[in-house]
Order: sequence, then structure tokens, then C-alpha cells
Amino acid sequence: MASGSIETLRSGFLARVYAGKDPITHKQTYLRGEVRRSRADAEADKERLLALADTGEMVELKRTVAALLDRWMETVDHELSTAETSAGYIRRTIKLALGEMPIRKLQHRVDILDKLYSHLRRCNQLCTGPTAGHLCKPMSAGAVRRVHAILSAALNYGVSWGWIERNPADYAHPPKLARHRALPPRPEQVAALLNAAGASDEELGVFLWLAVTTGARRGELVALRWSDFELERGLLRVGSSYVVRSGQRRMKGTKTGEERLLSLDSVSVELLSGFRLTREAALAPGGLILAADAFVFSPDPAGAAPWHPDHFTHAYREVGNRLDITEPLKNLRHFNATQLLAAGVDLRTTAGRLGHSDGGATTLRVYASWTKPADQRAAELLAGDLTTLRAKAAAAGPVAALGTSRRLARLSRDEERASWIAWARGYADRVEPRGRNDVGPAPVDPKPHDLTPFLRGWSPYEPRRT
Repeated sequence: MASGSIETLRSGFLARVYAGKDPITHKQTYLRGEVRRSRADAEADKERLLALADTGEMVELKRTVAALLDRWMETVDHELSTAETSAGYIRRTIKLALGEMPIRKLQHRVDILDKLYSHLRRCNQLCTGPTAGHLCKPMSAGAVRRVHAILSAALNYGVSWGWIERNPADYAHPPKLARHRALPPRPEQVAALLNAAGASDEELGVFLWLAVTTGARRGELVALRWSDFELERGLLRVGSSYVVRSGQRRMKGTKTGEERLLSLDSVSVELLSGFRLTREAALAPGGLILAADAFVFSPDPAGAAPWHPDHFTHAYREVGNRLDITEPLKNLRHFNATQLLAAGVDLRTTAGRLGHSDGGATTLRVYASWTKPADQRAAELLAGDLTTLRAKAAAAGPVAALGTSRRLARLSRDEERASWIAWARGYADRVEPRGRNDVGPAPVDPKPHDLTPFLRGWSPYEPRRT
């Protein structure tokens, strides 16, 4: 049973609790609180520490940020790529800056986190400024936010484990992330890319064609097996992704963890059927057959193992450089989203094909680039509607209605003249409903006094009645 006491210090009161012996070293373990100004606060610390000690968890309250991060990395089931990226930030940045700091001290020092983020935006190394051998290079806002996310997640675990009472990252101020919408290659560039790739390498041509038409991610395409296709029905099942990190090769689920079923067009079915025949022909001389679960994209004709994902990135870049295409391979997903939305495909369908599970918010925010043709169609649609409404208002009667519509959309001189003529003819028919020659008499040049009989008491020279 744990026991505790309150130590009286010159600076205040300190809770101290005996928590038993360490099961490994057999040393006596004590849990200590923080120095409090009042005895009541120290008593509250003691009760909390007693409860913690009774759970059997031997927690040293002087644990450092480095110890927390190590335990967090051991506990959390990260994806391979996420684990590698997080470990890199922890090793290169977080431990160097905060590793030796006790987490119980950090929980009250939000200013330290803000200071770290501000420094990283000036230099990605812990330096005192530019020197003869060092040039400061700022860390991107996205990278700083990644550091913040790692700290926030690890400190949340610290709270749940009872190591600290609050997460200081909840109150920190990481930099805002500027939204830079990636631009896809132009349609004519994509067409040239597919032609060039298909002419030089059938496998690369099929890979890029599927990347463009399905919007699938690189790892998802590399993970495809022939059993994922139902070519006779024109269907593709995307349920896996292939990743390689630090020499480790792993087949995992899709980014959202959900499988999706995509429809294939007739051209895609034809290309895939032809590529499969090529694979089978390459195996025939050896008496081999293509297995149903063989990988579609593989250095081995039998499809025993998939290509390294970087193989297609390098192959794409080689062809792209010849065609002056600067956009990366992943921007073919942007092209797919942009073209589908511009063609009128609804947002939910587009998001579903891309594998976005948030109803399309990511699709619009990240992948759907602004396109001139779609923007032009939107402008023409709005102008056309306004023109129609204006013409109706002009034919209906009062000049005021026509003036109001003129403020909405300025028509060309010919359209404006036609609107006036239509209104004048309607007014003339109401005033003198008799047959008239549409051609009209020879034009005349009336003087002001010639108009007096027709102005119903109004002056021909100024807006007043005579």
C-alpha cells in the first residue's frame, strides 16, 4: 500500500509518495509533485499520486520529452511510411530541441512550443543565426505543423497515461498552412505523355493510362493483381497499396482503409486485355501460365512481385522531361479530378473514384484545379441568363426596368438598339393599334417644335409641362 507525506520547504509545500520497489532494479521508487504555495494544493497532489501509485504503474514524474516520444512510438500502430516520417522529425528536430526537458515542466510552458515553431520557420536547425559555415534555411509551414502534430499526439498519450494533467500543444500556435492548389498537366500534355510512354514501354503506357483514367494512387496501382480486375464486366477493385520504406516492403490497405470498386471504360479494358496477352505470350515458351493473383505491374513476366513504386516515378519523369512536363506523377490525380468535375460529373462520384471518404471536401480543396473552359462556360451561362431576363424586362414596358437591367449586364450596341425598337413598337401599337409598314417611311429629321403635338403637354426643350 502506497504512503505519502507533505514536505515543508522555504518556497512552499511538496507532496512525496512512496510507490514501492522497481520490479527490475528493486530500488525504492518515490513520486513527487510540484512545489505548491499552499498546503491544500500539495495535499491534492498527494492524493493524486497515491492513486497513481496504487495502480501499480511505476511512473517517474521527471520523465523527459524524449522518454515520452520513445514510449509513444512503441505504443502507436503507425503505418510504415508514417512511422518512418515521424521518427525522422523526432530524431532530427524534436529530441534535439526538447528531448531533455521534463514533460511536467513542458505542460505549463506553451511559450516554449511557440518559440520552437517560430525558430523553425527561420531555420530548420537549432542555431543562433547565420555564421560563416551555416546558412539558415527555414522549415516549411507544413513541416512545422507536422512537428506540432507529433508533439500533440504524444502529449495526449502522456495525459491519458497520467504523466501530465494537460497537453500544452492544445494551446500552442503552429503556423497557418497556406493552400497551394497543385496544377495538373494540360490535356494536350497528358495526351502526348500517354502516346510517348505507350510507344516506348507498353507496361508504362498502361500504368500511366490507369493513373489518368482512374485517379488511383501510385502505391494502389503498383499493388494491383489481375484478380482485382473483372475485364468482362469492366470493373476494377482497389483495396491495397504497396509501400517501400527503409528497405521494408509491405502490402497495406488504401489510405482511407476502404476498398472501392471502379468502372472501367472500353479503351481501358482493351489496353489491359492486350497487355495481359503480351504477358501470357512471354511465358508461353517456358510452358508457364499467368497466375490469377499475379501482379499486373512487375519486373517478372509471371508477376511474382510488384515493381518498387519509385520505378514508375523515375520512368514518368524521364518521359516527362522530354515533353517539358514539370508536374510530378501524383498530379495525374489532380488532372483526373479536374477533368471529371469540368465535364459535369457530380462531386460525390468524383470523390468516390479518387478514394476520398469525406464526401468531396478533399477533392475540391486539394485536387480540383480551376480550369479556363469550365470558368468560361460558367460566365457564358450567367451572362446568357441575364441577357434573356433583360430582354423580357425591356419588352414588358417601363424604361426604368430597362435601366435596371442595364446595370446588371451591359449589352452590345446592336442588342441595345434592338431592345429599344421592340419596346417602341410595342408602345406604338398600344397608342395607335393599326396596321403599319415594318419598313417605315423615309427617315426624317424632326425639329423640337415638330414634336409638340405628340408630347401631351410636355416641353420639347426641357423636362417640364408647358
